[in-house]
Amino acid sequence: MEQGLETTLTAEEKAEILSLAGSLVKKDDITSLCAYGSRVAGYAREDSDYDIIIVTKNPKEVKSTKGVKEAHEKEAMSGPIIIDEKTLLNEAKHPTAGEFVVGRLLNIYEPIVDAEFLRSVEFEYKKRIIAEELIEIQTDYGDFSSNLVIPYEYFLFKKLHNRAAAYPEEIYGYTRTYTCDQGKENLAFALRGFREAAESMASSGLVESTGESVRIFRGKKRASALSKLFKMSPLTTKNARRYAFHGLANRVGFEFKTEPVSRLRAIGKAYHPALLELDHPKKLLRLEEGVIFDDASKIVEEIAQVSGFGETYEYEEKSDGDFINSTRQLEIWDDEKRVKYVLKHFPQLKSAKWALLNLWSVAAKKFNRSPLSRLNREVDGARRVRERGIKTHRIVGIALDDRTLVTEYVEGLPLSKFVEKIIKGESKDTSNIEEYALVLGKMHKAGLVYGDTKPQNVLVGKDGIHLLDLEQAVENGDAAWDLAEFLYFSATHLEKEDDGKKADKKKDDGQKEVGTKLIAESFLASYQSQNGSEVIAKAKNKRYLLPFLPVLSRKMMRVVRRALERYSSPAGT
Repeated sequence: MEQGLETTLTAEEKAEILSLAGSLVKKDDITSLCAYGSRVAGYAREDSDYDIIIVTKNPKEVKSTKGVKEAHEKEAMSGPIIIDEKTLLNEAKHPTAGEFVVGRLLNIYEPIVDAEFLRSVEFEYKKRIIAEELIEIQTDYGDFSSNLVIPYEYFLFKKLHNRAAAYPEEIYGYTRTYTCDQGKENLAFALRGFREAAESMASSGLVESTGESVRIFRGKKRASALSKLFKMSPLTTKNARRYAFHGLANRVGFEFKTEPVSRLRAIGKAYHPALLELDHPKKLLRLEEGVIFDDASKIVEEIAQVSGFGETYEYEEKSDGDFINSTRQLEIWDDEKRVKYVLKHFPQLKSAKWALLNLWSVAAKKFNRSPLSRLNREVDGARRVRERGIKTHRIVGIALDDRTLVTEYVEGLPLSKFVEKIIKGESKDTSNIEEYALVLGKMHKAGLVYGDTKPQNVLVGKDGIHLLDLEQAVENGDAAWDLAEFLYFSATHLEKEDDGKKADKKKDDGQKEVGTKLIAESFLASYQSQNGSEVIAKAKNKRYLLPFLPVLSRKMMRVVRRALERYSSPAGT
């Protein structure tokens, strides 16, 4: 045995097993021999069977195994599995119905004859499992799959979960294998094979190895690696249809949401609560920042657990959000502490809402529609801006199948509140607007654009500017749109206000012009000091103005365009 495991079987037991194998198959025809099951895993009762696999060179020489168990009742020896080496290798390399024999090599086994051959079979089998799971994850989650940290345990327990759902009589053995006194050693043995397979695949450029886990590549490298994975593990007809449908759906902006794997408890089978991984393998998936919440219907309970609350706590949810996203504030507390989170759900956009968004962004900015794509950009955007030293909220976790992002709640006020005060003439303090412009300049210098720069998306906290709603953030995007959107959107602020003060309308309009000019010029001057005038000059293009014409008065439009003209050259101060 390896990995620090001592031999479980005694010399006498091994001799007895070898004798039995020789009575069934010619000694010269035995390629390999191993024991598995309760006797090897360390949870056997006194009357437990010995489970063995005999691998032969010539299957025609296999003798009848009928009555073997009865003949060896004294030694608790059950009928062995006898298979030829070619068939076993084929089971390891290619999907077969049930994987009846090779499936025994998922867990701990003890080689008795030719351990090297058995190791090679286990290696091929676990390499195929990794390939299949990587394909499935990318089929279900597309580009977002690159955000997932996939530990070796996931491949093991996801496969065991699937087998247990098909063969519920195996559940007891699986749970006892990993919860008995020898459970840690059994897990180490099983993961050894996945580690060796993953390291081999990493060296071939199929996946990124990160210690005890793997990551899926990003961008073009992901597409190239996925193509190689398909060659290793060709899709079945059913899975090929599923993959094609996912790809087409994402291209047209519609998203097919995969239902979670049926839980073992839900189908009324025996379940061992000590082995949560078997029932919920997705709980093993991680993010670079945050965790995966496996059950969206119990997300409050899971957040409370992650936050360190016991079984007794109170909570309150408040709804918020716009026509694209549904946002809720969640507050959890007990006698000792109180915490707040933001839950942002990314729904499928309805056709009417999508038409409105497209109308707004026509000729200026193409917004990403798919819920999963927007979630991916939100997570990826948070990582990217933080890498550049820009503040944003911390990601707590994701309910992946429900497309819900959980982030910390940041105390502060939206920048739109400060914009409103300036436009109304209640304040002349533009310091927060200037700081925001510096942040955008820093982002653009580093090759990253925000994508949705509305003042509502920016939070002014005690420690400065925090960028929220990062689902449209991309590298090498249109920086000019970032400037134009903020300026024109701010200029539309209060445009539709109708409070009955028609007599004061002329005075109000004059104040709005003054306030809008102050905002535009302070914003552009600050941006220019950080990133020059080139992007400002591009933002003068009228195509950026078109989406706002239905809601922007001519006076406000002229104010913004004069500011853009003034600061579009280095001398524009």
